[in-house]
Amino acid sequence: MVNWQDSQVIEDWSAVLVDITFVMLGLYGWSYINSCQVESALLRRQLPFRWRMVPYLIGRTCFLVTLILSSVTSVAIPSHMDCYYVLKFLAFSCNIVVVCTSMNLVIRTWTVWKTNRFVCLFMGLIIVGHWFMMILNSKETKISSSPPTSEFCGFMIVNPRYSAATSLYTTILDFVLLKLAIFGYWRSSSLSLVTIIRTQGIILYFIVFFASVLPAIFSWLNLNYVMNLFFAWPATCVMTIASSYAVIPTFPTPQSTSHRAPVNATVEKSNVRIVNAVLSE
Repeated sequence: MVNWQDSQVIEDWSAVLVDITFVMLGLYGWSYINSCQVESALLRRQLPFRWRMVPYLIGRTCFLVTLILSSVTSVAIPSHMDCYYVLKFLAFSCNIVVVCTSMNLVIRTWTVWKTNRFVCLFMGLIIVGHWFMMILNSKETKISSSPPTSEFCGFMIVNPRYSAATSLYTTILDFVLLKLAIFGYWRSSSLSLVTIIRTQGIILYFIVFFASVLPAIFSWLNLNYVMNLFFAWPATCVMTIASSYAVIPTFPTPQSTSHRAPVNATVEKSNVRIVNAVLSE
């Protein structure tokens, strides 16, 4: 049986985690470049800015910066870099990205339930709770420095209790949003449940939900400090990509803005295209 606390086991899995970080950087970098139409349109003033874009923009950009910094600190330490503050930033930014993925789903779900104040208030409260949990988890993350002879920056040691509670909260939140989205589309449409799941972007909710399950499981197992974070990069990468595609249809377009089309119309017309784009990724 594997002794997960053995130093050699931790070192081996740390090396695998470094490789996964570079794989995630390549995968997400490719995805970012191929899906930066919103950022490009905003810079060229072809797309009007809306506050609902903030989680989308922060989440995507912050995760890209996080992966780049994590890759740099995994290879060598630049002489001018303060490892403690870099790793603290990585701990904070990764949690912010996870919150942004859930906020993207909240915004998408809000377009379905915006006439129901109770549901909108409920979603607002649970996302505030998510922010509180993530900030607390970041605060409780400890930084352990590497030996002076090491070329690496160090590593993060998350508090097992806070990490497990935060991961579970994220999974439950994503599941609740999944149920709300399905029921919201189903109650206002004559389509069958299978058709709604296939055409209304619900598959994106499923992707985000299932991606959040694995980190939650390993956080509760608490095998060692490396395994507590091992599935965080792949899960966050998948969640960021899927939730970004889910929220894009709620953004105004030059065409819809000029004709003053409602957000729901944009969502309905764009769902099939967005789902196909995600599956092709």
